[in-house]
This record gives sequence, structure tokens and C-alpha cells, in this order.
Amino acid sequence: MPRHTPIFSTSLQNGGTVFRTPATTKRPPSQKSLMRWMATLALLGLLVVGIQNAYPSLVHSELFLMEKIDVDGNRLLPEEEVVAWSALSVGGNLFACDLASATERLQAQPIIERVLLRREPPETLVISLKEREPIALVKTSDGLQGICRNGLLFPLPQVSLDLPVVTGLQADSNGVLPGVQKLARFVHDLKVADAAFWRDVSEIQVRSPGVATVYLVGDHLEVRMAFAHVDRQVQNFRAYMRAATQRSLGLAYLDLRYLDQVVVGKRAPVEAQLVSIEVRSKH
Repeated sequence: MPRHTPIFSTSLQNGGTVFRTPATTKRPPSQKSLMRWMATLALLGLLVVGIQNAYPSLVHSELFLMEKIDVDGNRLLPEEEVVAWSALSVGGNLFACDLASATERLQAQPIIERVLLRREPPETLVISLKEREPIALVKTSDGLQGICRNGLLFPLPQVSLDLPVVTGLQADSNGVLPGVQKLARFVHDLKVADAAFWRDVSEIQVRSPGVATVYLVGDHLEVRMAFAHVDRQVQNFRAYMRAATQRSLGLAYLDLRYLDQVVVGKRAPVEAQLVSIEVRSKH
């Protein structure tokens, strides 16, 4: 089958031929759209050659009414919320809107790392942004907040996130959470050290400065870790789990904070727990 558009011909009475394209050819642009693009080219041409009244002509032209605002780069934030933060709305002149003020309003939102607003004549404004990526959820007095790898805390929209929860951080008298940057580096190092290990992490409980207990999904195993040398600690964890033959029999915790060794804690035997309960129930 030919990949080009077929041409149909009709013979004339005088022996000539008229060539016609198929009936499925595109419709010509509307008169309004054509006028907009002609005006855009003309006025932008005036700007290039330095005519001083070109920009006022753009600002007051009815051909450049802003009919839509597009948001690009948002993963967590709803488009409507981003537009509301910008305080811009359709209906005004595309070149009259204050992009500098709108940019400042958007950059004031902690979840937005950077933003760029650009006009796409004749009727579109585009808000391009990059959101901060949360690597964990931190329990604070204001509820759960996201934390990025740089240690910045920020509120999150109402979306479902499959991330570990960080607990145990205590705010000082000024409401500041100390050690957040070191915590963020620890969480990031834990994430990149071993993807399979990271998927099993459900909670990170800060015990003291530079020390945390990591709880794993399923078996409720406590893994005690230091903030430094995370990759080495995870390697020791993997080595122990490969060598252990009775993992399911009473492990309470694994302490990985020591150089090239794993300290193991055992749970109390089930029988002893039952006896203790029975003795208390008799009194």
C-alpha cells in the first residue's frame, strides 16, 4: 500500500485533467485563529525591530485573551490547586498578567522546588514546575509531613504514598526538629543501599541522635542502625540473614551498629509467656 496521500484526477472536455485531493483534507484554520497568528507575528516583529509601542499593543489587544492555563510537571499536586496558588485566571490579556508575582506566590509553597511561567500566544499560559520528592513521612505536631533528601519538611496533598513513617523526633522550645538533615541523609542512604531492604521498611524510629530502630514489614523485626555507614550495615544484615537457619524462631532485634558484626536479641519463649499469663490469671 502506498504511504502517500492518493490524488484523484478528472478528465476535462478539452483533454486536460484536473487533480483533486481526497475529501478528507484538513479544514482551513478559522478566521479568528488566523487573525491571532497574523497579529502575533506582526507584533512580535515590531518587538524585534525595536518599535516602542509594540508591547502596549500586545497588552491591550483583544486578540490575546488568556483562554486556558496548563500545568506541567505536577505529580502530587492537583492542577486546580497550582492555578489557585498562582492567583491567575482566564479571561484577561495574556501579556498583561503579572508573571513575576505569580512566580513568587508559587515558589512560596514548600512542596514546589522550582517553577517557570511562560506565555504561549495567542491564548495559553503554561506553569511548569518541579515538586520536591518525599523520601519518607515524618510524624510532627502538625501531622505527617514529607521530607526530601535535603532535609526540608513540607506539607503534602491528600494523596496515598507508600513511604516509611519516621517517628521519635522531638521539637525543641522553638518548635524546630533538630537533626533533620542527618536524618534525611540516613533515609536517603537507606533507600539507595538496597532496594529490596528498603521496600520492607515500614517505620524508622529515632532513638537518640544518630541512632534509629528500623521496623520491617511482616515479621515486626527491629533493626537497630546508626546513621553512618548505612551500606555496610545493610550488607551485614544480608550476610546474617543468609547464614541464619532459624530466623523465624524468636528473633527480637538485630543490632547492626558494630563493625562487621551483628548483635542478635531473642524473644522470650512462647511457653514462658503463657505460664506468666496463667499465673497472673489465678490471683
